[in-house]
Amino acid sequence: MPTKTESTTLVITRVFDAPPAHVFEAWLDQEQWQAWIGPEGIDCDVTLLERRVGGRYRLLMHLPDGETLPVAGIFKVIEPHVRFAFTWGREGEARDSLVTVTLRDLGGKTELTLRQEGLPTAASRDSHAEGWSSALNELAGYLAVA
Repeated sequence: MPTKTESTTLVITRVFDAPPAHVFEAWLDQEQWQAWIGPEGIDCDVTLLERRVGGRYRLLMHLPDGETLPVAGIFKVIEPHVRFAFTWGREGEARDSLVTVTLRDLGGKTELTLRQEGLPTAASRDSHAEGWSSALNELAGYLAVA
């Protein structure tokens, strides 16, 4: 469950029934990321994923109302099977947040901690908490059949 504090930093911890290598690849392989990324009920197209520090990614979220939300960022850290970090924000906007995902091996399972810093308001944090929680539900379903 998301941790809500007075700050605008979001922290979500989840355990997945898959080893860290599988969870890592689900995030950093373009085809796999596209298979699950996005909140439940929202289709996303991952149009770019450059898997390296300094590499870019871009995805298009197709919202139920017909709007398309372009999200883009840059990978800041990539430590295989352990941790990765990337900026996250609407493409073209000056403000980006930083998402850091840490993976901890629990003997064949993985504890994933997602930390998003730099959100502008508590309301934005709470909105992102809903979106990421839903997306992590999608990831759990993807890993169960992958």
